[in-house]
Amino acid sequence: MHRPTYYLWVCLLLGLIFAGLAPGATTEPPAKPTSRMITLSDFGAEDLAYLAIPATPPTLAIVLVPDAYGLDAFTKAEADRLAALGYLVAAVDIYNGKQTTDPGDLENLIANLNAATVMKTIDAGIRFFNESPKFRADHIVAMGWGIGANYVFQAARENKTLDGAITFYGPIETREHVIGKFTAPLCAVYPENDPVTTHDNVLAFQQLMKAAGNDCDAWFIAAGSGWSNPKSRTYNPTEDREAWKVALPFLIRIGAEPVKPKHDSILDKAKDKIESIFK
Repeated sequence: MHRPTYYLWVCLLLGLIFAGLAPGATTEPPAKPTSRMITLSDFGAEDLAYLAIPATPPTLAIVLVPDAYGLDAFTKAEADRLAALGYLVAAVDIYNGKQTTDPGDLENLIANLNAATVMKTIDAGIRFFNESPKFRADHIVAMGWGIGANYVFQAARENKTLDGAITFYGPIETREHVIGKFTAPLCAVYPENDPVTTHDNVLAFQQLMKAAGNDCDAWFIAAGSGWSNPKSRTYNPTEDREAWKVALPFLIRIGAEPVKPKHDSILDKAKDKIESIFK
């Protein structure tokens, strides 16, 4: 697998920073994306997603998986911000349309999350970019925060049509016998001081991943979990910008890599069958 050199990564990153394009930057984005709510019912899940469409042809597509607050204004703003950078984004709704600002209700929503249902929603988002006649993409990355990162982590292990995954304050796995082979490269960004995902555990996880032949880079941010979302008590906009300095070069790298063969969609198979009749 081709990898850009370190110096190319630095040049690409500096170009983004000085252009003021990184999420969290104060400069206005160069082009405003369009957005709308869509349904994923044609792709395996009766759920909604917020689709953000860049003004220029996209370099890759991102399935965005929100944290505990669900498909809120923050998640939609991040989708728009990524679309302004040229990425096609579908932020999936893990709560199937439910929204709340009440802490007790939010706790119930989290407690009642069904892992199989959430994974079905994420898989539908990935299928959308693999099979949609209008929004099909060559490269697809899944990205998530906190609770959403748990499911993105699982998708990186299991979904063979995924090209990359980014997790912000997500999980780790330190049991060697269950690491296994991940199907997609993983960029994982962790809080520097966390009682659960400790510094030593993260380093052990990265070593186990590399020993298993997985493409994985783990990074630390000097903030607590929840640094990205203004609703969080540990929101830290300065460190959020630091986290994006890690994530954006990963997206550039995945978008620049050769396209791997993808399985034909149902539409492709039907089209091939019809064409074969007239040959």
